[in-house]
Amino acid sequence: MSEYRFFLLHKVLVVLVNMLVLASLTMAMYMASKDPEEFTLVFLKVFGSLLLPSLLVGVVGKRWLHRQAQFEYREETT
Repeated sequence: MSEYRFFLLHKVLVVLVNMLVLASLTMAMYMASKDPEEFTLVFLKVFGSLLLPSLLVGVVGKRWLHRQAQFEYREETT
């Protein structure tokens, strides 16, 4: 994988995770606004349950990207 391609895919991954976090925040605010009495509890439940998969996508994506780069670097050196 060329250095430019790695850089580009890394930036795409960062933007994707940021969009997922913002979508999670938006959904949590929307769901919590329906019940003002329990706003904090509903917000934390929804945001927490949506944030964890979003961060997991980022971690798995970054590990996959680094493994691809290492694998292609090994092929180039042999």
